[in-house]
Amino acid sequence: MELRPEPISTSVSHNLEKLLQRFSHNEHLVVRNFTKKDGQSLASIIYLNILVDENILNQQIIRKMSEDLLYPKGQVDEAITGSLYSLGAVRLLPHLDAVVNMITDAGFVIFVEGRSESYGMVLPGYETRSIEEPKLEPNVRGPREGFTEDLQINLGMVYRRLKTADLKSKSYLIGRRSQTKVTILYLDNQVDPAVLDKLMRKLDAIDLNVLGDSAQIEEWIQDNTFSPFPQILNTERPDRVVTALNRGKIAIITDGTPIALIAPSSFFEMMHPSEDLYERFYFANFLRLIRLITLFTSLFGPSLYIALTTFHLEMIPTPLMMAFVSAKAGIPFPSFVEAFIMEVAFEVLREASLRLPRTLGQSVSIVGALIIGEAAVQSGIVSRPVVIVVAMTGIASFTIPSFSTAIALRMLRFPLMLLAASTGVFGLSLGLLAIILHLCSLRFCGVPFLEPIDSGNWRSSLKKFFLLPVRYRSASTYEKKFVSTPPVKGSFLLGNEGEEYEER
Repeated sequence: MELRPEPISTSVSHNLEKLLQRFSHNEHLVVRNFTKKDGQSLASIIYLNILVDENILNQQIIRKMSEDLLYPKGQVDEAITGSLYSLGAVRLLPHLDAVVNMITDAGFVIFVEGRSESYGMVLPGYETRSIEEPKLEPNVRGPREGFTEDLQINLGMVYRRLKTADLKSKSYLIGRRSQTKVTILYLDNQVDPAVLDKLMRKLDAIDLNVLGDSAQIEEWIQDNTFSPFPQILNTERPDRVVTALNRGKIAIITDGTPIALIAPSSFFEMMHPSEDLYERFYFANFLRLIRLITLFTSLFGPSLYIALTTFHLEMIPTPLMMAFVSAKAGIPFPSFVEAFIMEVAFEVLREASLRLPRTLGQSVSIVGALIIGEAAVQSGIVSRPVVIVVAMTGIASFTIPSFSTAIALRMLRFPLMLLAASTGVFGLSLGLLAIILHLCSLRFCGVPFLEPIDSGNWRSSLKKFFLLPVRYRSASTYEKKFVSTPPVKGSFLLGNEGEEYEER
C-alpha cells in the first residue's frame, strides 16, 4: 500500500517544524522568515546554502521581497510572485515530499501563511566542470566538445545541434535516496515506438537506493546481464549522440556523469568511432578494415600462436618454424604458460599505468614493458616470439574504439588460450563458434546485437560495414524516403541509408 505524501499546512510554523525534523542535524539548512511588525508570520524561505547561489537569492529575491512586504501594494502572493517570476520558472509544490526534493535539487522553497501550496525554484550555485575535449574518444578531426557532469549543459549541447521540434525528451528520477535525474532523448519521426516503449518500461522498473553513474542504468536495462559484451553504446561526445538520434536511436543522459548511453546499439557500431564521419570515405573504409583485422588479432593472437606451436607445427613455414624452435630452446615452460605469464604482466602494467598519476603512467607502462620483456627473455622464462605476439595483441586492442568492448575481448583471450592449449585449432574453432552463437543470441528490446547481419539484407550489411560518400547518405535523401512515413511498430530504422529491419 502506497503512503500518501504529507500535505502542506496553511501554517508556516507547522511546515517549518516538519522540515526541520526531516533535515535534523543539517547545519547547511537556512531559513529566512518574513514577519509583520507585530510579529505575525508572512512567509519563509528555506534552502541549503551549499547548493543554492546565495548572491542571486539575496539580491534578487530576498531584498525585493522584503521591500514589497514592508510596503505592500497588494497581497503577499503578488509580492512573492513579482519577485520570483523575474528570475525564471516557478513551480507550485503540493506536498512536503516535493518540497524536500526541490531543496535537495539545488532549489529554494517559499512558504506563505494561509496557503496550502508552496513556491519552488531551482537556483544552482555549485561549481561545474567546464566543457573540454573528450578523454576517451579523442578525434583528429571533428568537434572537440565533450559532455560534462551537468545535465542541463549536456542537454543544451544536443539541442543546439538538433534544431527541430521532433526532438523529444522525457525525464525520470531514479534512486530512492539520490533522486538522480535521467533524461531520454529521441526524434519522434525516427524512433521505433516499440523499442521506445520497451525502454521506458525498463527505466520505470529500475529500483536503486543511489544512482551514481550511467553504468548502473546500462547494466540494469540490458537484456543479458551476464554477457561480457556491452550491449549499449556509451559515449561522451554530443556529436555522436546527435548522429545516433538521426538514425532512430534513443539517448540516455544522466545527471552527474559525462557518459551518455545510446540504445539500441550493435556490435559493429562499437567498432566505428565518430571520426569516420569526418574523414574521406575511402580513408574511413580503410581504417574500418584495419580495425576488423586488429579485432581478430586482439582476440586470437596468443591462442593462435599457442595452437600452432603446440599441435600444428606443420602449418608453419619451415624457416619460421626453425626460428620458433631455436627461440624456445632452453625455455622451461610450454607456449601456453609463456603466453599466460606475459599476458598477465601486460594487464598488470596496463592497470598500473591507469592508476598512477598521469605524468608517470605513460612512462611506467612503456619502460616497464621494455624492461620486463627483455628481462624475461634474458632470464629464459619466455621466448622472444611470445613477447612479440603479446605486444602486437596489446597494441591491436588499443585500436578498438569502444573501451568496454576492448575489455570484453581482453577477458575472452584467456579462455581461448586455454582451449588452444588443450585441443589446438579444433578447440579454438569451438571457442569462436561459441562466441558467434552468443553474439547472435543477444538482443536489446528486440533488436539483434549483430544487426544488420541478422536482417538478411546484404545491401544493408555492406552499408553498415562500409561508409558511402556523404552525398549518398545525406539527410535530404533519408527524409525524402522516410520522414513522410514514420516507422511502424515492430520495425527499426538502421541508419541514414534508409534500410529497415523488420522485427521477427
